Amino acid sequence: MTTHEQHTPDYFCGNNPSSDLDQVTATEEIVQSQTQEPNYFCGNNPSPEAPAPMLEDFFTRLADEMKTVGSTLKRDLTMKGRLERRFLGREVGDLLGVTDNYIQRILTEEPENNPAFPRGEPGARGSVYSLSDVMLMRAILESRVSAKYKYLYWREPGDPLPVVTFGAQKGGTGKSLTAAHFAQYLTMQYGLRVGIIDCDPQATVSLYFADQNSPMLTGEAQTVAAFMGVENYKSPNLERPVEEMHVMWTNTPWPGAKLMPAGAQIQNGDLTLLMLAEDVDISTHSVLQKAIKRWDDAYGPRTTAADLRNEDGSFNLERYHAAMDETVDVIIIDQQPSLTLMQLNGLVAATNVVIPQTMKGFDLSTLGSYANAVAQYLKRNAREDEVIGAGKHIVLPTIIQGVNEQDTDQVADLYYDREDMISQVFYSRSEAVSNAAEYYKSIYEYVPETRGKRPSAKAFTDNANAVNDHLVDLVWNGKLPSKGFADTFIQQKWS
Repeated sequence: MTTHEQHTPDYFCGNNPSSDLDQVTATEEIVQSQTQEPNYFCGNNPSPEAPAPMLEDFFTRLADEMKTVGSTLKRDLTMKGRLERRFLGREVGDLLGVTDNYIQRILTEEPENNPAFPRGEPGARGSVYSLSDVMLMRAILESRVSAKYKYLYWREPGDPLPVVTFGAQKGGTGKSLTAAHFAQYLTMQYGLRVGIIDCDPQATVSLYFADQNSPMLTGEAQTVAAFMGVENYKSPNLERPVEEMHVMWTNTPWPGAKLMPAGAQIQNGDLTLLMLAEDVDISTHSVLQKAIKRWDDAYGPRTTAADLRNEDGSFNLERYHAAMDETVDVIIIDQQPSLTLMQLNGLVAATNVVIPQTMKGFDLSTLGSYANAVAQYLKRNAREDEVIGAGKHIVLPTIIQGVNEQDTDQVADLYYDREDMISQVFYSRSEAVSNAAEYYKSIYEYVPETRGKRPSAKAFTDNANAVNDHLVDLVWNGKLPSKGFADTFIQQKWS
């Protein structure tokens, strides 16, 4: 074997010549080695002196390689053009919960009387409006003395903060998408200020809210581990100043939504909590719960809709933007599909737990082991004076195949056996999920690029609305009005 043959460069394996001379030599080597069997797995190491690639090097290069895959282009386009979807006047009326005639009157009269009222953009079928426009409309209409409808559902000063955790031990159940849909639904349908905590290092839910300016893409954002004060096992800080905690909520392109993205700190958090467990005075499962309470005590709601008006009755736009940043009305936590101390913290912090779950036999076995592990841990470790999970909790069936009687029968059997534990409204399998995910979008942001994809997108949007309407009732127990989507679903699927 020649010298050239012994040192054939494998660019995917990291032998990347740097100098011009090396590049010329490398080209000759490639030509001379065309008859060799390709080194696909970087495992052939004919030179006994050359060390095999280290695992760190392999994963570093693999990460770099994945940045060049085809889906990256669509992701980058989405990041640059996040939330380009626009809404016609009648669609705005649907979001605000008013009639077609009333919304048309509002869209015509309000801009003449109020300079702050959105005027929309020209569209092929009339003016169109962004979700930011809709959010601002809610505040302006709600702050009027003679408001005819209820438009804005912010927490009042002193109201408790709901925390909804989406958790499961099994991956592939649609957990992150379900959490993202719920967060977006609450901003669109109720004008809520939503805080999303991503506890999954895969950061899937974070990507639904990120754009090219998001700190998570530059590595500058702090994670929930920092919010808890456990990002550094050498110097944990469970009493971090609330001012530092507050700025960890990062703004997103989605109006009303703030994000605490995922990152490598979360694994550090598990190590820190494991070390803190040696201290009998620290409940390592409730660190996040206490952190949220400390933050909310300092940064709870202060501004009401009436406060958005000046003394002369004009709308105060600056005060509106400040109110959008002052707090959140609900926190949504997306969990990693595992059961570590960090993930236990997400469960313990929740007022409501939603477990997205597929209905196959093996998957249900996983659910059983997950439930048993959580129950046994809390029995052994929860203190009598701790209030954990005071709200309602539910298993949410997902990816149900309507043509598969085994799936639907399983849902029915479980529901009729324990109506208080299994959701009657479920997510059906839909090709619209993959169509939207191809562009790193949820169904609420996705606009089908062809007519052929519109029916499935419409059907899945209706499905998402039904699930989210059902979850609203679970969490708020009638304090937020139902939109009727869940009732329609139940009539169609269960009659």
